[in-house]
Amino acid sequence: MSTPSDSCTADTADHQTTNASEFDRLFGSEAHASAFTTIARLVDPGLPADLDLFSFLCSGLLDHIAHQLDLHPQQVLADLGCGCGGPGLWLVSDSHASLIGIDFSAVAIDQARHRAAELPVDASFVVADLSSLPLAEHCVDRVLSLDALQYAHNRVDAARQALRILKPGGRLVLTGWHPRTSGDDRLPARHRHTDWLKVLRTAGFTGVHCASAPDWDAAYQGIYRTALTMQAEAGSALAGLQGEARRRLPTAHLLRRVAVTAVRS
Repeated sequence: MSTPSDSCTADTADHQTTNASEFDRLFGSEAHASAFTTIARLVDPGLPADLDLFSFLCSGLLDHIAHQLDLHPQQVLADLGCGCGGPGLWLVSDSHASLIGIDFSAVAIDQARHRAAELPVDASFVVADLSSLPLAEHCVDRVLSLDALQYAHNRVDAARQALRILKPGGRLVLTGWHPRTSGDDRLPARHRHTDWLKVLRTAGFTGVHCASAPDWDAAYQGIYRTALTMQAEAGSALAGLQGEARRRLPTAHLLRRVAVTAVRS
């Protein structure tokens, strides 16, 4: 493999990780209030009624993801960083595919299992780290990762794991953010040098392409702004989202919401 360029090296270096216990607390709080889903629906009433959310999705971005995945009956989708399972369960329910959800939060996985038990879907969920997936090579047809690979200690290592489990011709779709200006020091370090195209190409994917749309950015910022108009109890998931909004909104316009699709040759 050729040596990546400097800009790629900046994004393939080790990143500050987020503790699983932090997400355990957030998912535990969200389960009682469903605050994120409520806010997302206020921002975009067009979201499917049976979709539970804990990521910055809007109906336009969800439609794009579904189109890019192009799931068919009997195919297997791996949802990396699946959280409580909402989007992955919705996607396989609509397509009659099967789901394997993986997340490092035991609380989220427990919630996902309970959700799946109430649906006519073939789904299983595992607590694991994205950089060491407990799956065999070439065992899934599609991989989805919604805003999760950014938390991997090493993004290329995590992407290589996704490549490893995909069957030849299989497809990865991930969402995240790109800086509008690479290296902008006004941005959080996690986003400052992000380039998902280079990460995925370095990992060995082909056919890598990136999409973005103004309504995806508007929904991301709208969720934050709407959260700040609501009353929150201390320690709740909503309070955590409000704190994040106060930190992120001043620089949110410096980021571009992206969906990246890539293929295992």
